[in-house]
Amino acid sequence: MTTSTHPRSTAEPIRHVWVVGERRAARAAAASALAPRDLAVNCHRRLRGPFTGLGEVLRRLVPDAYSVAPALVESHRVAILCAAPELEPLIGSAPPTLTENAGPEERTRWYSPLRTRRFSHHLIEFLTAYAALRDDGALFLEFDTVEEADHTDAEFLAIALRRLDPGRVRLVVGTDADSTLIPELVTALDAYAVRVEGSGTDDSDGRESVVQARAQDQARAQARARAFVDSDCVSDVPGELEAYQDLEPATRARLHDERAEELERQDEFSLRLGAIPYHRLRGADPVRTAWPALVRAEMHCMDIGYYHAVLEYIEEMAGLLATAPPDHDLGGDHHVATRRGQILSLLGRPEDALAAYVRALSQTTGARQTMALHYNIGMLHTRFDRPERKDHTLAKAHLNTSIAMASQIADPGLRAFYTVFMSNGLALAELHLAQLASALELVDGGLAHLDRELQGHLHALHRSVLRHNRAQLLMALGRQDEALDDFDELVRLDPHYPEYYFDRGNARYQVGDVAGALADYEHTMTLSPPFPELFHNRGDLRAAGGDIDGAIADFSYVLELEPDWLESRIALSSLLLEIGAADAAAEVVAAGLALHPENPRLLCLLGETAIATGDTAAAHNALERALAADPALHQALAIRATLYFDEQRFDAAVADLDRALEIVGDDPDLLYNRGYVNEAAGQPADAVRDYTRALELPGADRDEILLRRELCLSEAS
Repeated sequence: MTTSTHPRSTAEPIRHVWVVGERRAARAAAASALAPRDLAVNCHRRLRGPFTGLGEVLRRLVPDAYSVAPALVESHRVAILCAAPELEPLIGSAPPTLTENAGPEERTRWYSPLRTRRFSHHLIEFLTAYAALRDDGALFLEFDTVEEADHTDAEFLAIALRRLDPGRVRLVVGTDADSTLIPELVTALDAYAVRVEGSGTDDSDGRESVVQARAQDQARAQARARAFVDSDCVSDVPGELEAYQDLEPATRARLHDERAEELERQDEFSLRLGAIPYHRLRGADPVRTAWPALVRAEMHCMDIGYYHAVLEYIEEMAGLLATAPPDHDLGGDHHVATRRGQILSLLGRPEDALAAYVRALSQTTGARQTMALHYNIGMLHTRFDRPERKDHTLAKAHLNTSIAMASQIADPGLRAFYTVFMSNGLALAELHLAQLASALELVDGGLAHLDRELQGHLHALHRSVLRHNRAQLLMALGRQDEALDDFDELVRLDPHYPEYYFDRGNARYQVGDVAGALADYEHTMTLSPPFPELFHNRGDLRAAGGDIDGAIADFSYVLELEPDWLESRIALSSLLLEIGAADAAAEVVAAGLALHPENPRLLCLLGETAIATGDTAAAHNALERALAADPALHQALAIRATLYFDEQRFDAAVADLDRALEIVGDDPDLLYNRGYVNEAAGQPADAVRDYTRALELPGADRDEILLRRELCLSEAS
């Protein structure tokens, strides 16, 4: 078992570290002064693209982890391989899904942009578990040049700074002094890291010395230039960049080509996502060598869900198209234009996506390309646009256009596929317009059309997408048995795709099959990195079944993953109040209000926690703030009514309960409460009316209500 060679001083501040300095060497020296690092990695995305830094950590640590704890590695295999694909020969491949098996021409499903967060969470847990295996139980990792990291590394570090215990896995994040970092990482550094200045840079060997060296020793200058290229042009050693810039263009291009060939011989896939396309773009013949390198990198990252990297590749490809000689038709204009819109949609930039699509449409005359653009614009309006801007009728206009164009394709197989594919988009718009029957007809018709026109093995992925959509529509239409049959078939066809088990678990829970739902949720956990919806839903299931401790654990874990997950915070604080842990509930609510200021539901819970701790003034304040934020929040009205009741302000209590009943309609609990207030206020006839109406409703506590009504009837007589 590998162990670190340095002692862990108890005098170390138990915080992560943010080292800021102009030069990498100075930052490294500042980090080393804290304690010897177990591992230091450069995160510059030019090296290996997505997860450049974390991937290198994994390449260094996983072989040791696999030798002593293979089960730990295997349980994190999917995330490990996505960040460090070179480890596949050592740890084996992950079981493929229909999505992974689909070729480029059959790929119709794209992963959520949140997938990279799931990987980060899983790999954070892997690092924590691995550190516990070491003799000293700790790791000290340095991630440098983070200002140039891909979004995946930056996102990982933002989450890791929050989740990792620095006493177990301590992080050093190194950046230059003028860093532009993603907001989440800035927030995490400010909250969880101590800032240290990395000083002592030496610029004495800069531009002036390079000029002098060139005059004295041309070979020395050339060596420095080559060293810069061999660093994949990320070196900040004084003099190397200047020596590189002084080279003749043809010499620079030759060095880039030589470096690209050297890297290709290493046969490490992640190099093809960073340094190799970078060098090919700057080589002697970028049109011939860089275009295929960029296409390969872009397609891989699109398939896996690394969308920020895809956008960068697309911009590089667009630049190459713009500069390609007239006799070099790369045939990528439509792909670049369409992919740019797709990525901008997935990254939550719908206005930019629409502009990209419209521009492409204005420059496109090909029927197939025009069809695809109308489809993408339709999906933007019904799926990807901001909620207040979605226009499902406009989406239908574009989707109907795409269907009409698909119906004109000469090849019968392609005509069938594209017609069905476009119709599936139209079904989504119909669903959003609450036209469930019409949506189901489109999906059913699409499946039948594919079965009729194409051999069964073709477009297996899209057939599963259609079946999945049909299952969800059938559930919405109340045809649960048929829906569950579809879900069963989906998990048979694609047994390693976690979302199908998760959705079947939701469907089973909806029909009351608690054991089946629990089994599906827990099987999903074996196939997928953690995601909040999964543990929240299991928490709901556990709470409904009386497993309060299990539910609390699940909701707490959701908040560890994503602290701004509001539904889990509300559920957790409610359960803590239910078991009498008012102080713990108050802490959960206070943390939520720091993230969601003036959220009415959290304020309502703040009022409940204040009541539980006997602070009625704070309770009134919180409930009034809740109702100011949402006057229709009936829970706050009902809780404030209890305060008024305890204060014997019966008229005010009845007024709040009257308003709550106006909002929700007849509710047995609210009617019982109003009856009880009327009874206490000496209004037995009004109490009897409330109790009598409550008895007519499902869910009423009949024994208690009958007793109270009998007492009121006796008093009235």
